[in-house]
Amino acid sequence: MFQMTAGLSIGILSLHYWQSLPDYKWFITAMIIGGAIFFCLRINLFLAIAIGGLWAWVTAVDYSRAVNSLPLERGNITIVGEVRSLINHNILDKRFIFVAESVKERDLVRKDALRLLLDWPAVTELKQGQRYQLDIRVRRPSGRANIAGFDAERYAVGNGIHGTGTVIAGTLLSQNGNISLRQRWFDRAVRQTEGFTYRAYLLALGFGERDGLDQDDWSILRDSGLAHLMAISGLHIGLVVVMGWGIGSHMRGALPESGHLLWLPFWLALLLAYGYAWLAGFSIPTQRALLTSVLCLLMIRCAVVWSGLQLWSVILASCLILNPLASYSAGLWLSFGAVLVLYLANIGGIRRRKQAEQTRVPWRETVRVYVLLQLALLGLMLPLQWVWFGGISLAAPLINLLAVPWVSLVTVPCVLLAVITITVPGLSGVFWQLADWSLHPVIALASLAEGAWWPLSESLFIALLAMVTGIVLCWLLPWRRFLCLQLSLVLALWGVSDWSKSQTLDPASWQVDMLDVGHGLAILIQRQGRAVLYDTGNSWPEGSMALSVIEPVLRRQGIRHLDGFILSHADADHAGGTSDVIARLNPAWLRSSDKREGFAPCVRGRLWRWQGLTFRVLWPPKRVTKAANPHSCVIQVSDQRLNPESDTSLLLTGDIDAISELLLARLEPDLKADILLVPHHGSNSSSTQTWLDSLQATYALVSAGKFSPWALPAEQVKHRYLMQGLHWLDTAQDGQVSMRIEQGAVAVTRYRKDSRQHWYQPLFRP
Repeated sequence: MFQMTAGLSIGILSLHYWQSLPDYKWFITAMIIGGAIFFCLRINLFLAIAIGGLWAWVTAVDYSRAVNSLPLERGNITIVGEVRSLINHNILDKRFIFVAESVKERDLVRKDALRLLLDWPAVTELKQGQRYQLDIRVRRPSGRANIAGFDAERYAVGNGIHGTGTVIAGTLLSQNGNISLRQRWFDRAVRQTEGFTYRAYLLALGFGERDGLDQDDWSILRDSGLAHLMAISGLHIGLVVVMGWGIGSHMRGALPESGHLLWLPFWLALLLAYGYAWLAGFSIPTQRALLTSVLCLLMIRCAVVWSGLQLWSVILASCLILNPLASYSAGLWLSFGAVLVLYLANIGGIRRRKQAEQTRVPWRETVRVYVLLQLALLGLMLPLQWVWFGGISLAAPLINLLAVPWVSLVTVPCVLLAVITITVPGLSGVFWQLADWSLHPVIALASLAEGAWWPLSESLFIALLAMVTGIVLCWLLPWRRFLCLQLSLVLALWGVSDWSKSQTLDPASWQVDMLDVGHGLAILIQRQGRAVLYDTGNSWPEGSMALSVIEPVLRRQGIRHLDGFILSHADADHAGGTSDVIARLNPAWLRSSDKREGFAPCVRGRLWRWQGLTFRVLWPPKRVTKAANPHSCVIQVSDQRLNPESDTSLLLTGDIDAISELLLARLEPDLKADILLVPHHGSNSSSTQTWLDSLQATYALVSAGKFSPWALPAEQVKHRYLMQGLHWLDTAQDGQVSMRIEQGAVAVTRYRKDSRQHWYQPLFRP
């Protein structure tokens, strides 16, 4: 059994290592070989791996076929289908899931229905369950590509989203009778929780609708390690299963003896679990939790005895078979990782001691076990936390120790009672109020953890991973029998620590990172673990590129604060995240070409040195009240002091226009630059031939958005640079561009092209 389930899981998870979809004949061949091994040696592992791989291939091909039915670039189509998302009309600009059942008068079979993530700015009334005919401008999923931050393409695959778009016009095809019962209950809950302090949390716990949580809420949950409590998943479904089983057992004991009542606890537990999963919209985590509940309940009722590892592998394989692409979401890894940690903790000795239970204070033993489990989760979940989130919350063990029992035993039951009695407003309102009050101490406690989030750099992560591995082996293996192994682990940790230190840049080298922020600009200049930022990218009501891209990238590289921050000019695509940069990254000094409080002037003639690099301001000639494109702060960054014989220079140009280029060329006739930031994202209003001839650059960096409405960079501008012989590096095509400069040599890394490729990426790009 274990070989079969483990093999199926390995085969399905091999999907993560495919750079392209292999031919199905490879799987048939593998199945034949695996079958031969099984019949000869009675080992079914290889056959199971082949079967799992084939099933993953079928799922990936099906997803690819659906995505390929949509235009690669933006295109207009007409679709008919159903709204699948819960709609909260208190939230502006909400995107929603729409399942298209026909496209351009062509009906789709159920398995080919398109799952689209849409935005409808002009809509006033939209409800889950309604059927619409929509004219939409649609494209395939596409996102920014940086070494850290949100991966929109992986998110689309993990959630089965085939395309994204905007609604141009729509016609309602169904009447109000088609509005789902879940939407009706949700609307009642929204009205009944009007004015409550933690309304967004209550709706998240009751219906799995978390769009009401703002950036501050997510920061609190991240820093405190409580984000998992606000997602209806295994913990919550497991809680209602236990409640249902307990109620069913008491009912069976109170009723007359009957064979028909033997399954009462099973069915009641399953009914409650199904009901809670329905409230959550049968999201992928709740589907996983519901399947787990069914398997565990059947084991208990049928008296099947499996080891913890066998049960874990059966449930993992079942979940992966149900939805192989769900492995591209963090939830699956975190859920099964946490359960595996608890299993390892149990066999490692973290369990209740019988002699302690016989004392007068047995609760101390419960607390001891609970505390140790929280510490085990903190340490052993570190690799998964780093891979998916780039760090860990140091406050999580203590806060979870107090918050999880309280929310599980007080808040969630109150929320469920409020939903069950939703049609009786007076009674339901009482339960909503109790649930809201119960969250006050939880959020107050979580707020104390502000700043407890500890981002981990790659080099530090390697050392910590080795340490965790060593701790696990020392914990699980008998001390005396494996003494030599454990001593060797100490030496290995020492070696890993030295290796991680050696991964830092050469003392004379420095690095330039042009981040992928869509249409906008954000450039990091780094040396010896310190950084200066030039521009911030754009912002929007719920966030900014500073929060979603710049901060995660710096954290991944082990940098918590900026040494300096330079603002080229005032346009939103360059300065939109200014307040977030100052608040979150606390730069030591600030410079801009316009008059801003706290900013030093960035005007011609200014010169300063930082980490051996020379910053020389070439433009504008004077400071202005509000800097527009022609007033962009142009800076030459040179390493001449570090490498006198083979210096390299970078020219940061902001959005200067052709006139500014001409004036600057007259002021600086001998100006040269090895690396040139293409002015104004490659607009035809700049990058004149005279300007390019005078600079004699080698590399051209352009920060642009893939679907920018301005169609930048302009083709004639790009052609001009290519004819000049420059290496063209474009974030729209290459993602984040990193340049390591060392003694005159420039090593270029393009994140989208030079990092490990995945089979789904060619679907989203030409």
